[in-house]
Formats: sequence, structure tokens, C-alpha cells
Amino acid sequence: MEKRSRFCPLYVFAALYIIGVYAVVPVLYLLNRDVFAGDTDGKMTSGTILPPLLIPVILGLVNLTAVIILRRKISREQLLNAALAVKYALVPFYLIGGLCIAAAWILTFTPVVIMVFIGPAVALALGTAGWLVLLCSAPFSVGYLARAKKEGVHAPALCITAGILQFLFTADVVSMMILAIREKKWIRATVILLILLLAAVIGAVIWLVLNINS
Repeated sequence: MEKRSRFCPLYVFAALYIIGVYAVVPVLYLLNRDVFAGDTDGKMTSGTILPPLLIPVILGLVNLTAVIILRRKISREQLLNAALAVKYALVPFYLIGGLCIAAAWILTFTPVVIMVFIGPAVALALGTAGWLVLLCSAPFSVGYLARAKKEGVHAPALCITAGILQFLFTADVVSMMILAIREKKWIRATVILLILLLAAVIGAVIWLVLNINS
């Protein structure tokens, strides 16, 4: 078998997707800076909200196209590298988003009546946007799972189950962590990330308890 180089064009698409996702919030702010600045004349419209949200969608389609076109030129390991790079790099994005959703739900229980309606709406909007980002990152991991199943690296049932989990928050990262460890890849990064995630979860629980009791 011809030996493939460690670098492949797929890594460029993975990097662009990571940058694109983190660019959503700054772009959203720039297009609506009058609203965030408290300008009474400023307002959010579909023209100022949709363009930033379309960034992950467009890049997700690009990712899917890249995986399909390059499928014969890239190895299973390269697909795994791209998938893990995206999954791990977006963990802070999801943690911050999760805290924002939790804060929105907490505000629902404040004495301000209007927050009963605004809190759930904000939480739903953030959750939908987060799932959209998750969906558009799936081509790398699903491509890896398809290749792993074809090459007999993992059992078909395991690959199918992991494929379904790629569309569920947290489960997608955990499942890819397990498969990476099974392949003895990214072990050090996985262990470090698990420690950081545990610390983040503990911190988030403490923050929520303090805010609920205050």
C-alpha cells in the first residue's frame, strides 16, 4: 500500500471550520453592534442575524464535499485526525454555549415576568444554533466511521452506534474519544481534555448552585 503523508488537504477544511465557528459571534456582534451598544434605533433583522449563522452551514457543506471528493486519497487516520481536531477545538465553544443556555433558564425564574418568555426562547435559539454547528461538523467523524467499518477496525454495530451519537451533544465527543483510545491515537490530548472537562463541569455545577441559591 502506498504510504500517505501525514498532512492532507482535509486538515485545511477542518481548520477553516473551527475558525468559521468561532467567527460567528464576532460577526454577529459587528452586524448588530448598535443593538449591543444599547442604541434605541438599532434592531436585529434577518439580514443581520442569518449571515453569521450561515457560516457553519456553508462550511459544513464544504466539509461534506471535501470528504466525498478526497475519500480515495485520504486514510482512515487522517479522517480521524480531522474529526478529533474539530471535536476537541469546539469543546470551549459548547461549554460557553451551555453556560449561556443555563443562564437563560435561570433568568426564567426571576421575578421579571417577561423573562418567563424570553429565557426559554433564548435557550431554544442557542441550542438550535449549537446543534447546527454539531451537524455541520459531522462529515469528518461520519467519514471516519464509514472507513473504519469498511476496513474492519471497529465492529459494525459500534460504528453505527457512534454514527448516531455524532448528532447528540456530548455523546459525539465521548464516542470519538473512546474510538481514538481504541486506535491508540490522541491519547495524551484526550486525557488532558477529559481532565479539563471534569474541572469545567465541577465549576459549572458550583456556579449554578451559587446562582440558584443567591
